[in-house]
Amino acid sequence: MVDRAQFRHNPMEAWIKGVVGDTVPGRLRREALERYQLRQLNATLRHAVQGSPAYREWLADLGDRPLTGLEELEELPLMDQGMLRDRGEEMVCLPARDIKRIVTLDTSGSGGPPKRVWFTESDQELTVDFFHHGMQNVVLREDRVAVCMPYETEGSVGDLLIKGLRRLGTAVWGVGFLSEPAAFPEVAALMERERITAAVGTPRQMARLAEMFRGRDSAMKRVLLSAEYVDPAVVRRVEEAWGCRVFEHYGMTEMGLGGAVSCRMRQGYHIRENDLLVEIIDPDSGRRLPDGEWGEVVFTTLTRRGMPFIRYRTGDRSRILAEPCGCGSCLKRLDRVQDRGVPKNYERW
Repeated sequence: MVDRAQFRHNPMEAWIKGVVGDTVPGRLRREALERYQLRQLNATLRHAVQGSPAYREWLADLGDRPLTGLEELEELPLMDQGMLRDRGEEMVCLPARDIKRIVTLDTSGSGGPPKRVWFTESDQELTVDFFHHGMQNVVLREDRVAVCMPYETEGSVGDLLIKGLRRLGTAVWGVGFLSEPAAFPEVAALMERERITAAVGTPRQMARLAEMFRGRDSAMKRVLLSAEYVDPAVVRRVEEAWGCRVFEHYGMTEMGLGGAVSCRMRQGYHIRENDLLVEIIDPDSGRRLPDGEWGEVVFTTLTRRGMPFIRYRTGDRSRILAEPCGCGSCLKRLDRVQDRGVPKNYERW
């Protein structure tokens, strides 16, 4: 049994401690997490080679040899977005009957076939579980939360987030993505009427809504910004206008929609390390960079069944923060991800 009281500054760590099977009393141990990651990485590699024609080709040099350490991941080839676009269907590791949802991604005018990501029901459940526990860094059970993300389609990011929040026991209002100017006054009225205390949305959405409350009474206490680059100036605007605290999330569809989230110290984004293995590489040489150095974010999924991703290049720029977080967690943290322009790796709304 995990004593959750000691994880009050980062409830997500208590969840991950249980998932990885770290039974030693106290905080999550880095060595226990990395043993789990290595087991899951080798299981993912076996699953990918057995189920996917593309991965059988890309990982042919690996043979049947399991990796003996996480550092050996660097020996495997990098995968880019063109490979997903051109051979995505060959990356799927299970028959069509096991696929729950296929998401088409914005290719930003690149031409050729669209990028698609395949999810099983269990893959989507992993994301709901992450939202359930990761959002405890942001909201409290008694909060009243507005989700300004697409939620109408089953398995969409808003739908999965609402499911995770409801497991937490919070009251949730699905608002949807605000694209029309006329929608903002309606949502502001809902927030005022329902005394909304927390909200999730893109930086541009939240900044516009917050300005509508400047100088007015508001119940808003916490806001999570996601899906786009987060400008520090926008964070200040939202906090000043609403008198709230702003948290941030980094993720993309290929990651399973959830990737890393601020803890209550708000010093970078703690990575969902039970499901994702994140590297920072030099974008030119492909060499893995040490913690603290800026480079390109590359990730490997550890638990996905329908369509695993192995050393996938995101095109995003960040670094792993080298210093310990004030929350005391051993979970690695990404620094604020640099502007990628339009959210090119986010599912089409």
